[in-house]
Amino acid sequence: MTAQNPTLAYYLNDHPHTLFPLNTNRLVIEHASQDISDIVYQKILNKSQPEYSFLQQQSCHASKSGFHLRRTIKLDPIAEWYIYDLIYRNRLAFRKDFSPSRKTFGYRFEQGQPISSGDSYTAFRTAIATARRHFSYVLKFDVATYFNSIYHHDLTAWFMRTINVPSDAEGFGQYLREINGGRSIDCLPQGVHPCKLIGSEFLKFIDNSINVRSELLLRFMDDFYLFSDSEERLTSDFISIQRILGDKGLALNPEKTALGAVAELDVAQTVDAFKRGLLRVRRNMISVSGHRYEVDREEIHADLQPNQVDYLLALLKDPNINEADADLVLSLLHDHGQDVLQRMTALLERFPSLIRSVYNYARSLSDKSELSSLLLVFVKTGRNITEDQLFWIAKLAEDHLSNTPAYRNLLDELYSHPNGTPLSKAKVLEIPEQRFGFDSLREEQLRVGKSDWLAWSAAVGSRAEPAARRNYILAYFAKGSYMNHLISECVSSLP
Repeated sequence: MTAQNPTLAYYLNDHPHTLFPLNTNRLVIEHASQDISDIVYQKILNKSQPEYSFLQQQSCHASKSGFHLRRTIKLDPIAEWYIYDLIYRNRLAFRKDFSPSRKTFGYRFEQGQPISSGDSYTAFRTAIATARRHFSYVLKFDVATYFNSIYHHDLTAWFMRTINVPSDAEGFGQYLREINGGRSIDCLPQGVHPCKLIGSEFLKFIDNSINVRSELLLRFMDDFYLFSDSEERLTSDFISIQRILGDKGLALNPEKTALGAVAELDVAQTVDAFKRGLLRVRRNMISVSGHRYEVDREEIHADLQPNQVDYLLALLKDPNINEADADLVLSLLHDHGQDVLQRMTALLERFPSLIRSVYNYARSLSDKSELSSLLLVFVKTGRNITEDQLFWIAKLAEDHLSNTPAYRNLLDELYSHPNGTPLSKAKVLEIPEQRFGFDSLREEQLRVGKSDWLAWSAAVGSRAEPAARRNYILAYFAKGSYMNHLISECVSSLP
């Protein structure tokens, strides 16, 4: 199926790297993509059937550095499939840079495939280092809360100019309007490749502006570097760019803005020799895997030297370790499980955004019982556990801890946690677990006629139950909405 459906292949490749990769979406899209296509193009986008629409999406929050949260929405299977299909079909409209002095790195297609964001970011940093040797002055900045600040009308107008397919442009406008309940600001979903590509391409109005006169502009998403031999020219560009952004309701982040002589600014992060070597190892991991959280651990071990391992252990034992160093330890230090586990609770409490690194780290542990017990205590006693952590601990439990003694209690604590959200609970319900009374837990959601994440995930979680019992319950669930019917038909067709 994947080879015959390039949109599906595009989606399945990106799914593990999204912010909240629910198996509910993956399973439904993988097994019912044609049914979804029929619903979208024959009903939702068909003006003669106004009773159909894209559903308003569930808001959620992913963890960022320092307990900051990234607010976005989690797309249901139909809404998620549509944005991948829309962008893949129109991928040729997103072209390479037309000028060597205006270079954009990040999200694009080449030969029908999305380019590696890891490779592209490495090329971005290399280009910055090269420019630093050739120019006297630099301006660096990023856009404040970029995705949360883009205006619906600006996006749809840009899309119409870029795509030049009226039906797709109109569909995109309807999509943004309906999934956000008419909200004009903060309307572009985050964390999925097609929306990252949209966000990157939208900012080309700065790259292409005749008012930007610096000799070189380099950009990765909303992270800009401008280089020139004239500080006055950079200052002029700085003022012009703020005016251009202001016309779109966007502004710069003052804390990340710097303008001055290259020699005086920390353009390339200054780190010691050991850390530079370790960062190169991690960059190689990203280049090989395309994403830092989906890497073969054997490729890590081959590149680490004994003195680098000692360096990482020293970082780990530092009670004042910072978030970047903790991430480096979790990404690379896979042969010292006991050392890392001794510090795991502290890392979980201090750095919520590292939960994906913890998930990846768990793959390398041969005995996962201690990690399971540690996570159980953390979930029961943690005071500031985020939605992101609850979701990814549930995913970690499903993928790596199902044979540990603490597994049952961990799932129970995750599902009943006071900080739990529809998405974190949905992650628990979609696990095809037949022990611990899970069948009854799912049935509670399926019998009340709801059409929401708890019901959809409970339906998907029932896929391992005996077909006769499963399909009997799903027949009633299916009557709740067209989404319920789609998911019911998909799950019922599974062997």
